[in-house]
Amino acid sequence: MNIIVICADTFRYDHQGFLKQQTVLTPNLDRLAAQSAVFSDFRLCSFPSVISRIDMHTGRYSFPFFRWRPLPHEYPVLAEVFKRHGFRTGFISDNRQLIEGNAGFERGFDFVRRVPGQSHDRFRPPSEPMLRCPCPAEKTELKERHLQRYLRNAFWYHQQGTNTTEVLFHAAMEWLETASADGKFLLWIDVMCPHQPWDPPAQFLNLYPWNEQGDRVFSPKTGYASTYPGADLDNMRSLYKASVSQLDHWIGQLHEHLCRTGAWDDCALLFCSDHGYYFGEHALLGKPSARQTRDATAFYEELAHLPLIIRHPDGLGAGRTIGGLCQPPDLVATALELAGITPVPWVQGNSLVPRLRGQPSRQSLAVAGTYPTKKALVGCLAVWTEQWCLMYSPFLGLAGSELFHRPTDPTELHNVITQQREVAQDLFDQLVGWLDRLGVSSRRKRQLLFNEGFPQLRKLQYDWSMLTKRVRYWKHYRHYARGG
Repeated sequence: MNIIVICADTFRYDHQGFLKQQTVLTPNLDRLAAQSAVFSDFRLCSFPSVISRIDMHTGRYSFPFFRWRPLPHEYPVLAEVFKRHGFRTGFISDNRQLIEGNAGFERGFDFVRRVPGQSHDRFRPPSEPMLRCPCPAEKTELKERHLQRYLRNAFWYHQQGTNTTEVLFHAAMEWLETASADGKFLLWIDVMCPHQPWDPPAQFLNLYPWNEQGDRVFSPKTGYASTYPGADLDNMRSLYKASVSQLDHWIGQLHEHLCRTGAWDDCALLFCSDHGYYFGEHALLGKPSARQTRDATAFYEELAHLPLIIRHPDGLGAGRTIGGLCQPPDLVATALELAGITPVPWVQGNSLVPRLRGQPSRQSLAVAGTYPTKKALVGCLAVWTEQWCLMYSPFLGLAGSELFHRPTDPTELHNVITQQREVAQDLFDQLVGWLDRLGVSSRRKRQLLFNEGFPQLRKLQYDWSMLTKRVRYWKHYRHYARGG
């Protein structure tokens, strides 16, 4: 069976139109969902984007061990396993964070297409013309040099009558022409849309209301929503929804292409995202960290609830909504089983294929967080069970954390930690046990759980540990992806 993964950056769970939770148009995702299994409790694990991709490509829980960095050499990653088993492998992305420098996410892929020009990618030279900034520059999160890069990139794409999302999907369809004819394949499409900067074509923006009293803030500052007037926030929501509809359109074009070529008949498709985005919920905007807010930032519903749709060519799970916790590390084990590849022992996530067949979830606990650093990227660890959600603050301890009863408070508005202290303590104990099972060192646990300092020595120790992992990788797996 062939595998296509579409990972959309910053796609909120509730912006899948078929859920009818938001006024957003996604007719192609709606049709795909009707043919697929929709997982209703797919939760963030490692945050933010690059760390989440490490989860997805390694099948391991990353945030206790890896900071924002290139894909680590520790064990063979998803594409290397597929390549070893005779699959053609393709990676196509316009996500600047994954394709610039030596990010390493192309490892194991036979074909790599980097679509340049997204955001402030170094794409067009400084001598080229720029778009006029569609809002006051001080309203954007972009530094002056980054803003100018973005406006040059956007001008060039506007002149071509296209954008990176369209170019990316055309590249995917072009690659599939030969890959589907030559045998079995794995294609990973990592699309920046609907991540900001939002610049959707008019055909999609015209689908949504526009507040003439507000500006077109295409890349807002992350932090508190009160930074912007309500009219600006209205327009941000429409820009985001238009970007979602743009992505939906190209997913539809890809689907039509697969049907025309016959590749759809033996193709499993997984659609997912890395995290969501706040548009005023909990008074927040974007995906703020402790650096942009006065308080420890929690992984509330709008940020941590992720879409996951799995389409099986034999119709397993088709039309069903499947509950139960699952997370990005599960994607590797799932893709391997879908493709008929024997599981590899280093993957920590669980295959979701048994749940397509109606079996219950194997996961009773889900945890999210980020690597602890001196800069305090995120001051929160999240713990979910079927009944409860604990937003644990390393800065304030358990007493200053938040507890929500998920069945009665799905939007996490009523903190009941003072009334349910024993529940909170039990979830904290489960969190500690989870870290122990992963083999997290006592020093790292203190950093994660109690905001212990992160001096320069820790960075040197981290760099040394990465070097030893790389040495072990080259010693044991150097020839793995080559089939040797």
